[in-house]
Amino acid sequence: MGTAHRVWLLALLGLSLLLVGPSQARAVVGPGSCVTGGDVCLNNTGDVGTKSCNGSAACETNTGVISNNSCIGERACFFQSGVVGTRSCNGVDACNQQRGAVGNNSCNGSAACVENGIVGGTSASVGTSSCNGTGACAVNEGPIGNHACIGEVACAVNEGPIGDNSCIGEAACLFTSGPIGDNSCRGFQACCGNTAPIGPNECNGAPTAGVGVCQVGPCNHGP
Repeated sequence: MGTAHRVWLLALLGLSLLLVGPSQARAVVGPGSCVTGGDVCLNNTGDVGTKSCNGSAACETNTGVISNNSCIGERACFFQSGVVGTRSCNGVDACNQQRGAVGNNSCNGSAACVENGIVGGTSASVGTSSCNGTGACAVNEGPIGNHACIGEVACAVNEGPIGDNSCIGEAACLFTSGPIGDNSCRGFQACCGNTAPIGPNECNGAPTAGVGVCQVGPCNHGP
């Protein structure tokens, strides 16, 4: 082969590489993952651990890293982009369009963290063993501590930061916007609708005449 022919082939190869562009690494999917349901991991680009992402569209268009035994249920992590810990985001729509990082054993339940961080972005992180229950942290915008926001719509549509072991009970911190310290707002509707800062170990107790101990205004049960 002549020199001119070699130069021509090398130039052609270089041009083809430019047109194709750099190759992109495919997501790593662990054993027992992305196997159950239609379109379960369609267009997923995030790494998936073991026995995760099972259910119709469970991790469709997901871009975040998902750990073991997580994102199980219909649309559980659909269009989700945060890092998901172990045994988290399990349930129908549990982390559908969720944006913040989710710790271990968190966001379990139907719509538990649906659209969490969709406004607050990655700052709406969820700690360990938090946001468990139907709609517990649905459309939440603030950072959630550890062992917090437990119960149906416990912290749904919350906007402020919530400390450890706080907001325990149905609608405990529903529609709140003020910062809440550790070990506070524990009880049915305890701080529902609150906008003021709440310190540690405050607003704990049973409601009086159906009104939470620190409830502000009416408390509508739903995100």
